[in-house]
Amino acid sequence: MAEFGYDIDAQEKADNEAYMNKNRALKVVAESTDAADVKSVEVKKSHLPNVHQLPKPKKVSELIKDKKPKNWLIEQIGAKGNLMLLAGESGSGKTSLCYSMADAVATGGLFLNTFQAKKQNVLFIQADESSSNCSEKLTTMAITSDIDFIFAEDGFNRLTVNDLNKFEHLLEGKNYGAVFLDSITTLLTGGKHTMKDAEFSAPLYFLNNIASKKNILIVFTCHLRKPEKGERKRVTKHDVMGSGAIFSSASDVWSLHKAIDSQLEDHYYFHCLKGRNCQDDAFYNLQGDDEAYKWYIHSAGDGQLTPDEERSCTAKVLKLFYEQDSALNVYQIANEVKFSEKQVRRVCRDLVLTNKLNRFEQIQGVGRPTWFYKHVI
Repeated sequence: MAEFGYDIDAQEKADNEAYMNKNRALKVVAESTDAADVKSVEVKKSHLPNVHQLPKPKKVSELIKDKKPKNWLIEQIGAKGNLMLLAGESGSGKTSLCYSMADAVATGGLFLNTFQAKKQNVLFIQADESSSNCSEKLTTMAITSDIDFIFAEDGFNRLTVNDLNKFEHLLEGKNYGAVFLDSITTLLTGGKHTMKDAEFSAPLYFLNNIASKKNILIVFTCHLRKPEKGERKRVTKHDVMGSGAIFSSASDVWSLHKAIDSQLEDHYYFHCLKGRNCQDDAFYNLQGDDEAYKWYIHSAGDGQLTPDEERSCTAKVLKLFYEQDSALNVYQIANEVKFSEKQVRRVCRDLVLTNKLNRFEQIQGVGRPTWFYKHVI
């Protein structure tokens, strides 16, 4: 039966033929092995997938019940279970920034001397630098932590959809908390699609799913388009090289680009372009160090909380609710804790997600309701 251009009967016939071919292949293997191996082959045969079995839908209640709190691997920067893109101009230092990030995770130290990282095993797949170039950079940066490196020269020089099984196999039994991939330009151009094609970004969607399934952080570097006129003053999602699907595939997207007309030497902007975990439009003023290839935070953007400030705001909000039983809105909370409404709104949203505050709405006429918060009893 053909419907909407899809012939179900033909598809079932093709599936059955594929199934029979697998059986024949198993039979050939079984005939060429001893009794112990035949038993192993029969087990494999019994676990062949049902190609027509449909997935079971999940109810909203199940999803909420199974929801896990946000698990920052590097606070405010990258959370486990997500794919993060770091987009930067060529020569901007995004590789050394990733080395710094990987080192912070491998040691459980501070990224940019500011953001606390959890100590986890780290894998770094480096396809843009040779092992000798990498070792020179690591030596210059004084990085001696226990990071696992794989290079293109080791045979891992692409990561198309067909190579994802190989990638997942690398992760088995290693208990990695973070995987870094440098870069899209090298690893994903081994297929038949160009960066302008939507299909080019297909592996990124799969990587995001792998990150979620294995509860790890995957960081992939990519390039920014060259500015059409003059020097780059700011970065938007349209500046990420390739199709818009590349930007859409990641949970979080950060950009790194050099500041112009700055009084600060080696001044760069580190900017959250898309944040399902990081705060949208959060940015930090970074200062590079050509002598050691290291990075330091000079200051946070206007209205942006540093980790210490966010912890202080969170503590004050919780203390406020522990000391009284009234429901309060963001404006009332901000007035009490002496932080801005924008900052308090972000903190309260995170406290709701971690089940430390309850939120309910109060509708007054038409338009947007006022949200009130109360501590969880």
